[in-house]
Amino acid sequence: MTKKDRNYYLLPDEEDPTRPVPNKIGKVMFLTAVARPRYDADGNVTFSGNIGVWPFVTEVAAQSRSENREQGVIEIKSLMVNRVVMRQ
Repeated sequence: MTKKDRNYYLLPDEEDPTRPVPNKIGKVMFLTAVARPRYDADGNVTFSGNIGVWPFVTEVAAQSRSENREQGVIEIKSLMVNRVVMRQ
């Protein structure tokens, strides 16, 4: 991940620097299930209505070594969401 904003101190006649790499801020999609809360005869909540939140990610082992981590360390990778993934 990288910072979205960076501060630069430039002279009045200098141009803003360009960033040669694409944005590396990852995006993860979530599936959320909710329902109406359920109450008993006394008005007590028996079911809050919150079922769950599931991220579309997989945990995979790193294939190669990096400066920041060793080979084989578990990483979280986002999935492309399509019909097959939704039905799993």
